[in-house]
Amino acid sequence: MSVIEAEPLSKVESLEAGEGATLAWLGQAGFLIRQGGLNIVIDAYLSNSLAEKYRGTRFAHERMAPAPVDPAALRNVDWLLCTHGHTDHMDPGTIPALLAANPQAKVLAPRAEKARAIDRGVPEARLLLIDAGERVDLGGVIVTATPAAHEDLRRTADGYLFLGYVLSGGGVTLWHSGDTIPFPGLAEWLMPFRVDLALLPVNGRDALRAANGVPGNLTLEEAVALADEIGTRAVIGHHFGLFDFNTLDPEEGEQRLAALTPQAEVRMAEMSTAYRVAPVERPPLSVLIVCRGNICRSPTADGILRAALPGHRIDSAAIMDWNVGRPPHGETMAVAAARGVALDKLVARQIRKTDFEEFDLILGMDDHNMEAIRALRPEGGHARIGRLGAYAAPGAETSIIDPWGQSREAFEAVYDQISAACERLSQFARTAQRNDRQGSEDHGFRT
Repeated sequence: MSVIEAEPLSKVESLEAGEGATLAWLGQAGFLIRQGGLNIVIDAYLSNSLAEKYRGTRFAHERMAPAPVDPAALRNVDWLLCTHGHTDHMDPGTIPALLAANPQAKVLAPRAEKARAIDRGVPEARLLLIDAGERVDLGGVIVTATPAAHEDLRRTADGYLFLGYVLSGGGVTLWHSGDTIPFPGLAEWLMPFRVDLALLPVNGRDALRAANGVPGNLTLEEAVALADEIGTRAVIGHHFGLFDFNTLDPEEGEQRLAALTPQAEVRMAEMSTAYRVAPVERPPLSVLIVCRGNICRSPTADGILRAALPGHRIDSAAIMDWNVGRPPHGETMAVAAARGVALDKLVARQIRKTDFEEFDLILGMDDHNMEAIRALRPEGGHARIGRLGAYAAPGAETSIIDPWGQSREAFEAVYDQISAACERLSQFARTAQRNDRQGSEDHGFRT
């Protein structure tokens, strides 16, 4: 059964809401989304401002197709979301007209791009700011910001310049990645949300564009691989068809797709099309944490997550069979107890093949763990595989060291590292679970 229902759409502004989420492509990375009782526009470029800016240059930024709608014709918009400050995502030719036509609308943008957003026409009183790892409740849809690398993970004192947004509401989870290429830890940040539909840029990148100040994005093949890594049910590829120097021929895209075997349902975005994703109800997220012996690192994460995620299935296991049936290491239990986490009821076990069907996430601690977990994974296994440490540091596959045989200080440092990663993982899991219910009534709720 198809995840995405598609049907002809005569006019973008006539897109109807329904159960789950409905959306229409606005060209490039732009979408109109009706979800959780809200009307959301994201990364809309509906003008010719770039053509005016670059007229007479090598890359003139002339439109290959007209804008599908005048921004002033989009009515009842509640939120405009901008993933970053590039003009085709934060457009001075779109923002003032859209906000004038929708006096109730607010704008969500990266904290690092506050000044640019105001300069592009957003009144400060209507601007809400966010950074990677933070979440905001828009009033029916919770937005969680994820880091993006376009083509690098660029950060200022105020936060990341490039973001993606997870939209959780109405029983559906969407992820607009923003402009990005693959980087370590990206997949782990998305796995807990169990994304229904990922909106991914597929125009690729090359040296010529980079040399002329045009940073690139995922290739179509990378987008498919990322979708399967995070376990999303469906993908719409976009960010093409606007500028002739920065595009992907959709027919070529379809041919390349035919040569791939994605687990997800993958479509290339089409104009004049309404896409609908029906709501889905899932059981709470289940997580298995794995380390070498299951008496130090993985039981620490096990205990922290059990306390943070009541009602979720949390367990831990070892790669090796050395400690099966034994309690956690004494120093590990003492350090955890000093921080209010009891591990005394945990007993070590070894990972088994059935775990790959019984758990949603299987998270390792270091290179050795990851190599062993991947070797054990049966073909077609359900579980997504990643590193626990990735939740602590965007862009770095952080290894969590084995404290076995080291000082008490090492055990304490490892506990702190694991705790930071588990805190963010828990936040993501709770947000995803709330999606089965209505969002908070507190507009602007932020953590």
